[in-house]
Amino acid sequence: MAGLRMIEENMRVMTPHTLNALQKLVMVMADIRKNAGKKTLFGRDKGQETYSKFLAMLKITIHSMILDGVIQESTSSAEVATELLARLQMFSLAFPNWQDAYGFATYFLGEQKDSAAATIERLRSSP
Repeated sequence: MAGLRMIEENMRVMTPHTLNALQKLVMVMADIRKNAGKKTLFGRDKGQETYSKFLAMLKITIHSMILDGVIQESTSSAEVATELLARLQMFSLAFPNWQDAYGFATYFLGEQKDSAAATIERLRSSP
């Protein structure tokens, strides 16, 4: 399934750091859906490890959005969540094959918006 090449090129030119971060974030979000509720052979929770990776990649994505001028340091966390969801929706037009990741993004950034804003606030305030 091919995406819209024009949107990909536009993102590559206008927001290169954000595009790179979104590519990695989407892969981690797909892993969250895949590993939810699973444990390793020795009982380690795969979901917890994947969620930690997601938080680290989310922080990098937010920094990339600031670097590209998509958001400002002064932008509220709720607005950051809204803008990130909008960027992911645009990204999904260029790369439509990650439906599990986009489902997680819609749930986390859309349906659980207050929780997402609190998580983003915590990530932005930590060193």
